Amino acid sequence: MLAPVAIVLVLVAAGARPPSPARADRATVEAKLRGHDGAPGPDAWRTLGAGVDETLAQIAADAKVDVATRARAVSALGYVGTQASRRFLAATVDGKARSTDAGDRLLLRKAAMALGWLGGADVPPRVAPLLQHDDPDVRLDAALALGLTRLPTAAELLRKRLPDEPVARVRAQMGRQLRIVEEALAAAPRPDAGAKR
Repeated sequence: MLAPVAIVLVLVAAGARPPSPARADRATVEAKLRGHDGAPGPDAWRTLGAGVDETLAQIAADAKVDVATRARAVSALGYVGTQASRRFLAATVDGKARSTDAGDRLLLRKAAMALGWLGGADVPPRVAPLLQHDDPDVRLDAALALGLTRLPTAAELLRKRLPDEPVARVRAQMGRQLRIVEEALAAAPRPDAGAKR
């Protein structure tokens, strides 16, 4: 029996392309989301097939699916980290920020956290408006999301909002995340640290 690498080499030598990975099956993805065996990491989602990000986004957007499963799909998009998943998460934050529906607020919180895990310079300005949301749980998760980015802009945004936060537990989390970001920035090597003078 030929080893998988040998099969690929034979196909390449013959001018054939190896078969493309199977597409993610929605039923399989939903079953994994409904399972209560803990949140799988990025590799576990990718092994479900090509386009798993699109499948997760379809589930997350499907109002016929229970909100807990949709929330898990939103969280899972933070593990996948494709451009499509980033777009969906950003659209969720932008689109649900003003909703008063409890389910929408849960999806909003999960999307903010997923963006925080993904990081990037575009995350702090997108998540920062949530620091002034009516719901203290949304504000708390926004603070966590900003802390996850470990970016200077996140520290600035947390520092600016901290004195005005009326809820003690949210204020404490903002302060904690601010310290975490500041410590991470202080510990990071400076770009000119290795340059000779």
